[in-house]
Amino acid sequence: MKLFVTDIDDTLSVGDRVSDEVVDACNRLREAGWDIAIATGRTYGSAAGHARSIGATVPAILYDGARVMTLEGEEVHSELFDPVLAEQVLRFLWALPVEVQLTGDESVACRATDLETIRFYLSTGCTPYLMEAPHIPGPVYRVAAWVEVEQRDQVEGALVRAFGGQCEICAGGPQFLDVLPLGVSKGSALERLIEVLPESPELVVAAGDHMNDFELLRRADLSAAPVNAHERLLTQADIVMPEALDHGVQALVEHLLSPNFEPIRRRGGEPLRL
Repeated sequence: MKLFVTDIDDTLSVGDRVSDEVVDACNRLREAGWDIAIATGRTYGSAAGHARSIGATVPAILYDGARVMTLEGEEVHSELFDPVLAEQVLRFLWALPVEVQLTGDESVACRATDLETIRFYLSTGCTPYLMEAPHIPGPVYRVAAWVEVEQRDQVEGALVRAFGGQCEICAGGPQFLDVLPLGVSKGSALERLIEVLPESPELVVAAGDHMNDFELLRRADLSAAPVNAHERLLTQADIVMPEALDHGVQALVEHLLSPNFEPIRRRGGEPLRL
């Protein structure tokens, strides 16, 4: 089998709708015998529609790697945050000028003042639990912050100084910072996913655009990133494809299905530009 794993936001799509061009391309890839998976920071509830639209065939990597779930929403693998450490991270973020998020079992907790977080999750059909003081209301997979773009590097640096070596800290987008259990990433979850597949893929191709995709791309056989991806991902990419607005996944699939396709690793050198 061959496996294509793709990030959602700003790789597969912009927003909640996957373009017809990308949907058609994924259908052709699947008809050619490939399996397809999503790897995202989203919850199952906010990612399932994307997975269905592209005809995903194997379990999804969710919560930036803290959870793997079947397309029916059943858990395959998970990594929970130590509740004491999760509360320490939460209290640290609570004191900063950021929005805070706790990701639980298909649930999100935040403050009433965290308006961007509330707006996003309500749009996915999830009503956040509102906290009046920092506490851990239940099992936690991830602690996250929504930050202004100009503050992200400063907040990330503060988190690394306070919690580096105790947990994983990475940017999940221009305004998102994710804090995960130590060793957890989309890349580690890819390895857990492969363990439960009926056979080991002969080729894994992964696509992503931001730092929460770095380990996913590093552990794939062949990696692809949109032209507007984070600069560190572009150094990791074997293939640079058009951005999501220009249906980059469509271009990548056309390359994978080309009779002249060869899975040549170019990372560290000059990538193939589609």
